[in-house]
Amino acid sequence: MIEHIDFRLVDDAKQNRLADKVYQHLGLPDSTFLGTRITKKMLLDSSSHNGNELSPNDKKLVTDVIQSIEWLNTLKPETLNIPVYVTDTVEYIEVAVIRVTLKSPQELDNKDKGKLKSNASKKVTKLLHTLIPYPVILLLELADELSISLADKRINQADKTKLVIEHIYNSDWLNSSSLTKAHNDFLNDFSLKNASNLNYFELYQDFIAMLIGLETSKISGRYLIKDGSFKNLSIEQGNLQSESQDDELRHNSLLESTLCLTFSEKSNEAKTALLRELAGLEAELSSIRNKIKKETQMNTKLRLNVEARKIKQAISVVTSQLS
Repeated sequence: MIEHIDFRLVDDAKQNRLADKVYQHLGLPDSTFLGTRITKKMLLDSSSHNGNELSPNDKKLVTDVIQSIEWLNTLKPETLNIPVYVTDTVEYIEVAVIRVTLKSPQELDNKDKGKLKSNASKKVTKLLHTLIPYPVILLLELADELSISLADKRINQADKTKLVIEHIYNSDWLNSSSLTKAHNDFLNDFSLKNASNLNYFELYQDFIAMLIGLETSKISGRYLIKDGSFKNLSIEQGNLQSESQDDELRHNSLLESTLCLTFSEKSNEAKTALLRELAGLEAELSSIRNKIKKETQMNTKLRLNVEARKIKQAISVVTSQLS
């Protein structure tokens, strides 16, 4: 039986922050520990050496928003016995676990406080995922809150020495005092023991799937684990056996195109596409509703209402696939 942790309980006497508890629960072996502090100067210098020249806004982000960066762990065959995975399009030879502490609102001007909560995770994660040439598990900390970020990266076909970000997955800011059951189930799932050990690509994709599951829980109200069942932490990790990775990916792609798969059975790309489609439809519906409020011509209002009904039906179709 796997212990179910209540991340909503915080021991003030131990000053056990949510970020500390989540990191401990990741369950990374001591052999992977690095514990290297990355100074802002190192970050700025490395960007120049790697050909990623920072804009003035990026430099301001490093100096004014980031408090500290620590490279906690490096997962690679020498530290964790999991095979690398390299093809013409992806390269997963190691995974970095990095903790980033952002300056607390008290250290910022009042006009920056609102911007920090709404923009910091997106801007900081995009910058760090761009600068660090490996798949990264980012743990962002802002006061007592935590945000987790991962990113799909592909080899730049124009310059195979560089990686290109395809999509960044950010959790909301999580706080122990306001965690929902779905948040708590996600944090329990977010552990090395629940990720694949087939290779580093599959391992990282499983962590991404967990973040997608958290995002989907906003719609379904429940956190869905990768095997398709709603969260039940008494499950045991099975032995992973598979055909060659390329064959498996082709096989999965064929299955998705020919079968009506449940959401949890779909690839991360397919899940992300559905979530993007839903976001686009909701934005379109919001726009039409705003037009209806302002419209004075009855015929035009009727037409807009018909469009709104069609979009609501489309939203229902997409939402029904997110479970």
